[in-house]
Amino acid sequence: MASVMQDLLFGLAGGLGLFIFGFSLMGQGFQNIAGGKIHHFLERTSNPLIVMGIGFLMTLILQETGAATLLLLGLLSSRLIRLEQGICLMLGINLGATVLIHLTTFSLGNYALLAVGVGFLLYSFGKKRNTQYLGWTILGFGLVFIGLNTLTTAMKPLVANLLWQRTLTQNPAFPLAGYFLGFLTTALVQNNVASVGVLQALVRQVALSGQGSPFLHLPAVLPYLLGTGLGLSVTATIAAVNGNIQTKRAVWAHWLITGTTTLCLLVLLGPFARVVHWATLQLWRVIGVGKELILSVPAGLEPTGAPLLIKEIAMAHTITNLVMVLIWLPLAAPLSRFLTARIAGSWRPQEDEGADQEYLNERFFTTPGMALRVVTKEIVRAGQIAIDMLYFAKVAFFKGQSSAIECIEKKEDTVDELRNKITLYLTNLLSRNILTVSESRYLAGLIHVINDVERIADHAEHVGEFAQAKLEEKLPFSQLAMDELGLLYDKVMDICKKAMTALEEDDPIIAKQVMEREMVIDKIQEEMRQNHINRLNQGRCWPGSGIVYLEMIANLERVADHAANIAEVALAGKEELI
Repeated sequence: MASVMQDLLFGLAGGLGLFIFGFSLMGQGFQNIAGGKIHHFLERTSNPLIVMGIGFLMTLILQETGAATLLLLGLLSSRLIRLEQGICLMLGINLGATVLIHLTTFSLGNYALLAVGVGFLLYSFGKKRNTQYLGWTILGFGLVFIGLNTLTTAMKPLVANLLWQRTLTQNPAFPLAGYFLGFLTTALVQNNVASVGVLQALVRQVALSGQGSPFLHLPAVLPYLLGTGLGLSVTATIAAVNGNIQTKRAVWAHWLITGTTTLCLLVLLGPFARVVHWATLQLWRVIGVGKELILSVPAGLEPTGAPLLIKEIAMAHTITNLVMVLIWLPLAAPLSRFLTARIAGSWRPQEDEGADQEYLNERFFTTPGMALRVVTKEIVRAGQIAIDMLYFAKVAFFKGQSSAIECIEKKEDTVDELRNKITLYLTNLLSRNILTVSESRYLAGLIHVINDVERIADHAEHVGEFAQAKLEEKLPFSQLAMDELGLLYDKVMDICKKAMTALEEDDPIIAKQVMEREMVIDKIQEEMRQNHINRLNQGRCWPGSGIVYLEMIANLERVADHAANIAEVALAGKEELI
């Protein structure tokens, strides 16, 4: 008996591990091939259908609903999307899982080892990156089916000892027990596709055993399947423990949408089973007609027994999520407003509405393209603080307001802290070694950009020091000199703002404008230096004021250089990633 239990536990652990790891490898391969461009669509659309489609693609690219759900919570936590968009994404993520489950219904176990071999060869000996990523994906594909076969074999002692199964299925409380079991399984493995894979393996082993079983009937397995959908809410709940108010609202939405839909279908178990059976046979017939027309291949006999049940499981999952979409997609906006109005209270103080909001989130490490995008957003935020410092320095110098100097010192500490956080985040992302060549180049460029932003803040601090010296020493400046400095200052502020806009919006036109205007600024500062020399020769300039004047020109010219550096990275990033 101990040996049987050991074989069962080891088989379940190993098979489930291979199954989940295979999907993980497929996901990493798809991500590298896709290049992480999904975030661009999210920022440019609010159409519910399109946003739901993006969620669908997220699941296909990540090859895991749990990872896609964590990414969704990361987007909400960093406030890159609204709650309404998050609900639509959630529906798309759940719908995308149906494709993965349909994939596991095919009888490809005999080709699993071949897929592993081909994938390993492509990954190990492929000369191009995309060839290696394709090999990674094929290798994961093979491991998925090896894991499924291992799970099926491991189920043998379990099936052999299910002497109580008929009594169990005839118990009125069985549907609720099955629902809870599916919920618990997904909550433990944090992956509802894996939970359904365990169910499919059990069905296959029951069929192989040759025993008649009530488990080979759709109504007996539907409760478990419905429970797996709700179990994913546990993953979202755990991930949102330290999240902001938006992530908590999204978790409530997940429980509400999934719970109400699956429990209603559980109550309507009989009609639901009949609809699933009919839809499965209709799909089989449509595929058969397509084979005959396109490939001239006979459709074959309709499936029965375990092969039919496995396909019905996938169809039931699809119909469940389609029902969820049809009911809740039109209600996404009202539900978002309801949750926003109702869920606040003690959570409200935890939400930071001020300038300390951070975009950085380690959940994005699984999607490098998204991680680089949120870093860009955080750098732009630091850049806006540096531009504010330039503004306060201007107020202090031209209007003599000493209170502005104190604001500069506080903001400079903030920029330094952000530079350290961003650099650490990028270093951790790079250490994971999952970036494409273009992403690696862009990451290196972002490291230079945050250093440029920090240097702009330093120069703003220097200007603040010059303003303080001007006030304390009462240095005189002619109106002509002040007008020249004002003109230069305005042009420098303008290209700093444009550089941040170019970086945030991936706009090559604005980036080129920044570099062109930087050359104009170089000419202006040369003319200003010559004008200053002329005033010195005429004895019209106070020596102390002259030193401050030249230092102001030098610092502003360096700020313009840093803005041009940022624009160059923005231009390169557009060419690399878009």
